[in-house]
Amino acid sequence: MIGQRTGLTVHWDQGQPEDRVVKDHVQSLLQQPLTAETAVQIALLNHPTLQATYEELGIAQADLVQAGLLQNPVFLGSWRTSSHTVVLNGEYALTQNFLDIFLLPLRKKLAATQFEQAKLRVSDAVLGFSVQVRTAYYTLQGAEQIHTMRQQVMQAAEAARELAERQQKAGNINDLELATQQGAFQQARLELAQSEAAVALARERLHQLLGFAEAPITWRVMDQIPALPSADPALEDLDVLALSQRLDVAAARKSLDILRRARNVTRLGLVPAVDIGVDTEHDLDHAWVTGPTLNVAVPIFDQRQAARARANAQLRQAMQRLSALEAETRSEVRSDITRLKAARQTAELYRDHLIPIRERIVAETQKHVNYMLLGVFQLLQAKRDEVHAYREYLEALRDYWIAFAELERAVGGTLSMSEGSVAPAPSAVEPTEKAVPERPHQHHHGGESP
Repeated sequence: MIGQRTGLTVHWDQGQPEDRVVKDHVQSLLQQPLTAETAVQIALLNHPTLQATYEELGIAQADLVQAGLLQNPVFLGSWRTSSHTVVLNGEYALTQNFLDIFLLPLRKKLAATQFEQAKLRVSDAVLGFSVQVRTAYYTLQGAEQIHTMRQQVMQAAEAARELAERQQKAGNINDLELATQQGAFQQARLELAQSEAAVALARERLHQLLGFAEAPITWRVMDQIPALPSADPALEDLDVLALSQRLDVAAARKSLDILRRARNVTRLGLVPAVDIGVDTEHDLDHAWVTGPTLNVAVPIFDQRQAARARANAQLRQAMQRLSALEAETRSEVRSDITRLKAARQTAELYRDHLIPIRERIVAETQKHVNYMLLGVFQLLQAKRDEVHAYREYLEALRDYWIAFAELERAVGGTLSMSEGSVAPAPSAVEPTEKAVPERPHQHHHGGESP
């Protein structure tokens, strides 16, 4: 099921020799920068929580085997003596629950259905876990790129502060302009520290989801978030598709089948147990007396009415839960589609409109600085605005891919789409010294030249 829906593989670690091969494969995947796919693959092979989830299959399989076994026959023996003789009187009996034999096919079908439900639950848990890994991966990618930009903003703010301090000493700017640049520098320091913490937390989160507990973290992810694909997958009728292929919905439907079978078992009759066997007795005359036995529980007090009422209530409960899950599934798909469209629209607005405008503002501001119509601080502010626009573009890209992963989870399978190229860095991300000239061409009167 996982292979069909994701193209990835899972491995149930049961202490076999081939488990070593899987561990070596995980280590080989860690040698290269991780993509979202390789990160998910490592998690599916390596995370102990998933390994614990896979054990549900072993439990359900054991229950299936147990359902195919007859109850052991019961052996009874008694030995008596008479007060008139020392001869030992022995009596022996062997009985078997007749209803157990009759119910064996029904029990096996019920257990087989429960086993199928366990496979659906385990596969659904794996798909849900893979979305967590993808979300953590894109979060880390975005955090690292934003941190790199914060470093460059910090460098520019520091250069601007140093320039302002020199110009203030030379008498070219007043205290307000100096305080403005100092405040911008401190703000950049704060944002850099916050982004550094965000990277550390995102790396730790992904490290844990990959199934590793030890430190330090030696793996790394790809440097840049993928750009938007040329088009989204077809978003029509995804709610209908989700109802047909989501594994948790399928598991809920299996639950209905299980409860219907269980209810049929409770309807078989009022008698809870019928034991049939053979009894033999060695009497005082040294003769063996042998014959059949029949033990029947008399349904005077317990006529299984409570069991039938319980089965009916559980069935109605499961029907309501299935109805609620189907409604939640439709709503989840619609919400994820809305988030996906909103993230694409936001990213496209930044990419196609806002960032080009910010780049043009920087270029025009540079011209004005060259013609001594504006000061270098206006150029630095324009560069900061451009970098902020690109940061928000990266956040929109991150939100898009997270929304896409969540939509695939809501639908219950992989959605085909065209590949996007790597998001290029706009000219806002440039070496700091290009944005902060050492000697801006300005008129000044007296004092030290900045």
